[in-house]
Amino acid sequence: MAAATGRKTGAKKKTTTATGKNKRRNTSKAQERMDAKVRDEVTMIISFAVALLLFLCNFHIIGRVGDALSRIMFGIFGWLAYAAPLLIFVAIIFGTINYGNHIATIKLIAGVLLFIVLDILAALIGGIDRIGTRISSYYTYSADYSAGGGVLGGFFAAAMHSMIGMAGTVCICLVMLIVCFVVITEKSFIGGVRDKSRRIYDNALEDRERRRELSERRREERERMRLESAMYEEEYEEEEDEEWPEELPFKIPKKRSGKQKDHLFDDTKLEPKKSKKKNNAAAIVKTQDTDTKSENEKGKDPLAGVRINGVEVSDIGIQDVSQPIAPIKSESRNHPILIEPVTVAKTEPAGTETVAAKAEKAEEASSFEDISEKIVQEAQTSIRNSEVNASAKVKLEPKDLEISADMKQVAKPVKPYKMPPLSLLKKGENKNGDSTRELKETALKLQNILEVFGVKATVTDISKGPAVTRYELQPEIGVKVSKIVNLSDDIKLNLAATDIRIEAPIPGKAAVGIEVPNKENSAVALRDLLEAAQFRDFKSKLAFAVGKDISGSVVVADIAKMPHVLIAGSTGSGKSVCINTLIMSVLYKAKPDEVKMILVDPKVVELSVYNGIPHLMVPVVTDPKKAAAALNWGVAEMDNRYNKFAELGVRDLASYNKKVSEMTSNGGEELPQKLPQIVIVVDELADLMMVAPGEVETSICRLAQLARAAGIHLVIATQRPSVDVITGLIKANMPSRVAFAVSSGVDSRTILDMNGAEKLLGKGDMLFYPQGYPKPSRVQGAFVSDDEVAAVVDFIKEQCDGPDTYSAEIAEKIANMESSASVTGGSGDGSSRDEYFADAGKFIIEKDKASIGMLQRMFKIGFNRAARIMDQLSDYGVVGEEEGTKPRKVLMSMEQFEQLLEEI
Repeated sequence: MAAATGRKTGAKKKTTTATGKNKRRNTSKAQERMDAKVRDEVTMIISFAVALLLFLCNFHIIGRVGDALSRIMFGIFGWLAYAAPLLIFVAIIFGTINYGNHIATIKLIAGVLLFIVLDILAALIGGIDRIGTRISSYYTYSADYSAGGGVLGGFFAAAMHSMIGMAGTVCICLVMLIVCFVVITEKSFIGGVRDKSRRIYDNALEDRERRRELSERRREERERMRLESAMYEEEYEEEEDEEWPEELPFKIPKKRSGKQKDHLFDDTKLEPKKSKKKNNAAAIVKTQDTDTKSENEKGKDPLAGVRINGVEVSDIGIQDVSQPIAPIKSESRNHPILIEPVTVAKTEPAGTETVAAKAEKAEEASSFEDISEKIVQEAQTSIRNSEVNASAKVKLEPKDLEISADMKQVAKPVKPYKMPPLSLLKKGENKNGDSTRELKETALKLQNILEVFGVKATVTDISKGPAVTRYELQPEIGVKVSKIVNLSDDIKLNLAATDIRIEAPIPGKAAVGIEVPNKENSAVALRDLLEAAQFRDFKSKLAFAVGKDISGSVVVADIAKMPHVLIAGSTGSGKSVCINTLIMSVLYKAKPDEVKMILVDPKVVELSVYNGIPHLMVPVVTDPKKAAAALNWGVAEMDNRYNKFAELGVRDLASYNKKVSEMTSNGGEELPQKLPQIVIVVDELADLMMVAPGEVETSICRLAQLARAAGIHLVIATQRPSVDVITGLIKANMPSRVAFAVSSGVDSRTILDMNGAEKLLGKGDMLFYPQGYPKPSRVQGAFVSDDEVAAVVDFIKEQCDGPDTYSAEIAEKIANMESSASVTGGSGDGSSRDEYFADAGKFIIEKDKASIGMLQRMFKIGFNRAARIMDQLSDYGVVGEEEGTKPRKVLMSMEQFEQLLEEI
């Protein structure tokens, strides 16, 4: 018993001991778990703080220690130094949370491998060829320029590049990227591609079904509208006309040429005296159908499909009139009625025989051929408006159809004008120019150059143009703009550029623009500009396709708003091509009755190709004397137009033409004609200023001051932009300027009142400074070849009736002004000239030197008489004006002087 009791007591002791050990073991495990949790939390907090500090070090805001750490990180990781702190923190957190997890360990290894592959790609992008082969060079390059892949990426990239080359290295890196993404995301790459392809295929099927249903609905809608229209026409044809006039109010003869036809109305019926509204509407519909049929029978237009000003040529409602149109002289009308032929319907209405008989009688007075249906309808409307009594019938006797000579002159046939097609011009070549990599390298080099000279600035934008690229720099606070401008020569030297231009600051931007020439220029073709929406949708008839700006956008200006342009540039800068571009833009935008031009070309060979086009009022003026007279005619025309404006109470040309149009539609008598806009182009002002500086300057100033509202605009070009050619008065009255490349900053200031034009590249590179611009805009002008100009001019000439397309009246006025200017500019009649006038003129021309003292010694006369002879020679344009102590310039050759002597 006692033994049993002892065994029980021992068992209890053993149980108590085991329980105590378990409790202590559990307590220690709980303590360990608690310690591990605290340790993990502290590790994550410290990791976050360290990662944040390392990340901020890259932005140089942690002081010297931060800059040193940033340099170390960039040296090791390169570009990925920005992402390295974040990725290290994520890896620590992921490994801590998933400690002991085999799958998590594999994903963590895949993440590290992904980081290394990205670093290798960064090293390849940074260009390992330029850095070198030593490991220290990778560290130094990445630490200094914050670029490349650092030591980590550079080591692996160099090893792989030396063994398998650039292509093999890139392929292996891409494969490793895909494998790492698959391991980390646990998603199939091939399955994702297959699912995406399936979705694209399903969407395509749905779109095709949707388009098919939409097409079916549209077809049903067109069928329904066609049936409704047919029913409406049947209802109209079933209606009976109430009462018709017994005779037509005019005579229509038969057309004798070709197939025999009677000329009455084609599906067009005269309106009854009492008609319903429904009948009027039906008649309009019927007339439209007839017009459509007649258009379809004419065949296809050879210019069909060509779009001009947003409208196809085939859509322009112009009819071809090949025969003269004769008016009918009527006693009941003060203005002629023009009638054109239409084809007779087979079923003739009542009264046809009477009309035919009277038409044959009228044939003796005049013949009518090729009369259009449209003019017949206008004649009907005009006759109905003039009826005093609605029930009265108008009867014309044969004597009413007599045609006077004046009427025949009024009814001179007008050939329809067609705009030249764009196919006559050549398309531009699509050259890419400098690559994106080259632009970025230049931007980085530019930024480093400024930093070397102590200017901290960042390249914020790059605008690539046809010939020039602009790099926009945003300087740090405290950097003076003048400091950047003063470094222009140093920047040009370090970039090895032909020339640079600094725009400081760019209007409307907090940046400085540095314009650097492209290594490969791309030409701008005129056709590319004319096809652009900016030109096609431009409303003004004086649209000028200037070129493309620094960002490659099309620049189109309105000459009417400029309203006068001064163009200057040295030889080979593109000045003459710009004038050709301006003229071609007008030819592609306006018809001859809308815009007229006077071209002055003292150089003879530049603008003479345009002779014969209907836009010219007179042939191209090549004689400087006639050019001065043409400018004087422009002043007289301006005054005449303002007098007409005053009579009608309008202020400008647009209001005048609008009022004239309204008066025409209201049926006024002896109405004034619409006035076209006039563009006067002077290709070389310097020659005119040498011949007649006073008259030319006065005419230009008057036109520039007053001619804008009269619709007269000046385009003046000069090769020598000096102050004696572009005087202060001329420059003050020419608000718009175009500067091409010039030789010095003095010439640039003469044109633009600022420097800049001396740094242009030539070949169309210009500073475009129209009225309203705060600063000149750099534009690459369009190029048009001589062959393209000749093709367009030949196309326009083919539409002219004959060689005489100019205004004889204007040519006569200009000739009269020239002769009167010569008479008034001379010294009166022949008796008032000195007897030594001819001998003195020949002597001066032979010596090529003009001075009063030389005449005194040669002819043994006094000073006063020699001075009078010199003034007489100057008045006749033999010698120039006085230039102080310098001898006068001799302006005439011996042949010209002998011709002058014969004329006077």
